[in-house]
Amino acid sequence: PPREFNWNVGVILLVLTLLLSFTGYLLPWDQLAIWAITVGSNMARATPLLGHEGPGAQLLVLGDVKMVHAGSDARFALLGGRFVGEGALLRFYVLHCVGIPLVAGILMAVHFWRVRKDGGISGPL
Repeated sequence: PPREFNWNVGVILLVLTLLLSFTGYLLPWDQLAIWAITVGSNMARATPLLGHEGPGAQLLVLGDVKMVHAGSDARFALLGGRFVGEGALLRFYVLHCVGIPLVAGILMAVHFWRVRKDGGISGPL
């Protein structure tokens, strides 16, 4: 169906909204923010295939070399290190103010263009 793509773009926009909320949470740089991001980034450690504690991480092994380990998993990529520090604050600030809004703006333009191209919003059935 022609609107399936647009629905998927909307779901991606929803996830980006949640990421905006998550990255903005660290910006006050207080104890509550640091511990909230620590807990949230620890959840990223258990992500399937991307986190070294998650299901499927042991499947990504070449010989004796683990492709996903504590220094290359989703948490490390998110924080830019092993702990929440100044590097994580800078990374979250740039993601919150530039990266995610730029991607969201492009996807919103695609989303609105597809709504118009598909004939607008249909009325109630």
